[in-house]
Amino acid sequence: MSPLPPGSYRPPNDRWGSFTKLVARLPEGSVAVVDRTVARFHPTLIPAIEARRPRAIIQLVGGERAKSLISLQKVLAGGITLPRSGTLVAVGGGTVGDVATVAAHLLKRGVRLLQVPTTLLAAVDSSLGGKGAVDLTVRGRVVKNPAGVFHYADETWLCPELYATLSDAQVREGSIEAWKMVASLDGSLFKRYVRTPPTLEKLVKDARGLKEDVCSKDPYEHQGLRRVLNFGHTFGHVLESLSRFKLSHGDAVGLGILWALDVGRHLGITPEPVAHEVERALARGPGVLGRDRAAELAHRAPLKDVVALLDADKKAGANGELRMVLLTAVGTAEVVDVMPKTWRALWPAWTRGARP
Repeated sequence: MSPLPPGSYRPPNDRWGSFTKLVARLPEGSVAVVDRTVARFHPTLIPAIEARRPRAIIQLVGGERAKSLISLQKVLAGGITLPRSGTLVAVGGGTVGDVATVAAHLLKRGVRLLQVPTTLLAAVDSSLGGKGAVDLTVRGRVVKNPAGVFHYADETWLCPELYATLSDAQVREGSIEAWKMVASLDGSLFKRYVRTPPTLEKLVKDARGLKEDVCSKDPYEHQGLRRVLNFGHTFGHVLESLSRFKLSHGDAVGLGILWALDVGRHLGITPEPVAHEVERALARGPGVLGRDRAAELAHRAPLKDVVALLDADKKAGANGELRMVLLTAVGTAEVVDVMPKTWRALWPAWTRGARP
């Protein structure tokens, strides 16, 4: 049987362990893309990669600014000598992983990709599912992820020691993304989380299992099944952009979930008790930021900028409707086309930090 084309769908090949031991699996002559901050916090990381005689080690400054065409050019130039049979390894959070995924897809029309997520957010979400994207600037505003690829990793290394240096805020935003998947995909697991908060390792394994179950049925989003994973992302991306990315992705998704619950209640799709239960659990569990933070960003934003960001969102419909994920029960969600008049009716309350 011939091998799969580079980047084709493949089930996750997760390996847990210390980076210094797992790095022995890295083929010699690979190219590494490493988050500069991670390398500083973990001084043995670069020497461990260097021992594998890489063709290049490209260090990027993580964060949303890393997801640029400039960063992509830097990675492509550093990997120019990599053969098609070569390996590109991404060591960093979701933004570094995104750029490396796009680069792995483009270099020699596809090389082997190995993911090493160093943030909880990347471990539970972005390092799984094959997606990679870069941001573009449209009319002076940064639009998230309009140019991207599907390129599945051959392996993912999950190294607990890399998570030990994460800040409380970084743990929170990764936890929000994991709880998001549980709240929209598994009601019984959600109730167990409410009773007994999960350990970090269990949180990662549960979230990756839930996401993979969805991705395996719709690996390239041809059937629309993966849209359920966008719970909280529609307005989360708007708030993230309005903050000029001072608001982290995970925190933005958390606030986007609160607004999605409001939209669902307004349309009669999300029952009132469900909205209350999920909002309360997200505040007590991962610690979603309060509505005041969303109001601060919404209040000072011209409505035309919000409309432009929503129109540029890849999940928007041709007639301005938003394809939003709304809960019908805890653990169950559906994708609904939401007309502009719906969210506009809620906007005044959102700008006051109120629950409509």
